[in-house]
Amino acid sequence: MASSERGLAAASLFLRVLTLLVLIASLIIIVTNKVYAPFTDVVDPPNLTFRDFSAYRYVLSAVVIGCAYTLLVLPFAGIHVAQGKRFGRGRGIALLIFTDVVFAVLIATGAAAGLGLTVEFQRSPQDSDFKNFLNLVDVSCGLMLGATICMVIMIMISVHPLT
Repeated sequence: MASSERGLAAASLFLRVLTLLVLIASLIIIVTNKVYAPFTDVVDPPNLTFRDFSAYRYVLSAVVIGCAYTLLVLPFAGIHVAQGKRFGRGRGIALLIFTDVVFAVLIATGAAAGLGLTVEFQRSPQDSDFKNFLNLVDVSCGLMLGATICMVIMIMISVHPLT
């Protein structure tokens, strides 16, 4: 394997690890984000979480699926760098690139759904707790967009040897 190919493989591995870390951070934020309802008369007040909005549930499922895919492909990228062999030729590399594109689009649509609903909620006035909830959803979706950018750069690196 030429040194430029090894460098591209190492960059791809680094981007996959970065994608996984960013997706895990987004997952932690969306799961732990909660608003406690301001009911003083109720003994057990209802809490507002991502489960109460279908768009935020889609955000969570996109993050979980993205993490699972990245965890699945990460060992193959590590083997690629360690052994110094080409990952695949023809259909093998094309399938990998296609699945990277599909999962990048999935993560991007999850982030877009979360940001879209958050923008709609932010148009109306809310109390400070709900604003904090929406800001954390914004951060989580922004991290998802960062993971999508990492995946797009990985796709460009993967396509480079084919040209």
